[in-house]
Amino acid sequence: MIKKWVVKLRLMLLVGGCFLSVSASAYGEVVLEYHTPSPDSSPADLAFDAQGNLWFTELNANRIGKLDPSQAKSLTSQGITEYELPHPNSKPHFLTIAKNGLIWFTEGANRIGSLDPKNGTFKEYDIPSPHSEPHQIVEAPDGTIWFLEFQTNKVGQLDPITGEITEFPIGPGNPHALVLVGNKIWYTQGGMFWVNTFFNKLGTLDIKTGQVEEIIIPPEKSVPHGMTVSENGTIWLTEMFASKLAKLDLNREKPKIVEYFLGKRRGPHDLVVDEKRGYVWFTAARPDAIGQLDLSLARPGTDKGVRYYKLPDPRSHPTQITLDKDGNIWFTEMGKYFQGKYNNKIGLLVP
Repeated sequence: MIKKWVVKLRLMLLVGGCFLSVSASAYGEVVLEYHTPSPDSSPADLAFDAQGNLWFTELNANRIGKLDPSQAKSLTSQGITEYELPHPNSKPHFLTIAKNGLIWFTEGANRIGSLDPKNGTFKEYDIPSPHSEPHQIVEAPDGTIWFLEFQTNKVGQLDPITGEITEFPIGPGNPHALVLVGNKIWYTQGGMFWVNTFFNKLGTLDIKTGQVEEIIIPPEKSVPHGMTVSENGTIWLTEMFASKLAKLDLNREKPKIVEYFLGKRRGPHDLVVDEKRGYVWFTAARPDAIGQLDLSLARPGTDKGVRYYKLPDPRSHPTQITLDKDGNIWFTEMGKYFQGKYNNKIGLLVP
């Protein structure tokens, strides 16, 4: 349905030059934006469920949102439903969707929450360590929920049957993003750059043995941030301050880091691998754009194969990114929430 509508939209763009804040890039792609019902909501993380609904957190609105792509209309809140959390100022941040359909999410108020989309009911679980600031979250194959504790430098595990949370201490570095590969949790540690505290590490926690290992990602202020894993098990990450994408070659005794330069001061945040097209898509804080690395053209150490698709809103500050089943790119436009500059849009780039 989106693609049929976009064909018509492209004709309108060709005739009229523009259509409100919908934009066409120099490469022919179209960017659409959807407004959350709550103003200044700061959408943070997002993921699709098995039915094709897009779920997202609203950090500044204390809500979980659901966007139905078959009902959504660009520049409006049509097709979006919001679910308010039980406690005020919970700061829902990151989410994941379990195999049973539950929406699991982290709360800056030191809790892990779940939302049952069938009846709209919430459950919440207090994290043992105070002021932990939980960040990214994932479900393991056995159904347990794993998450990172940014401020307390721990990895947490929640048993959804008992509600018990177990914590595993790791080295300093403020873990932010994570992926699960085999028996290992991989996570980025870039510090807190807004207070001039920098780290440049990747860490691993073996969930069977509890062993922790670390890999240094030079330079000193590279700030490893977003992380994803491809279908073949390759780990990709963003280096926010080094303005690079990197991948880890694990098929050797010592993991090899392969880096791709994105241009000066691009501020890459999150990323996702487009397996069908052979691209890596990423969000870029500068210049408020969605970036694309074409792996057929890319050369390590250079910016070959890199393109940028500038967003209509110069204050969008795109953050997390994902793909739908048709290969369309969806992302959150969070605004510079850390400066009190909020946004309330979900973005869509149709290649």
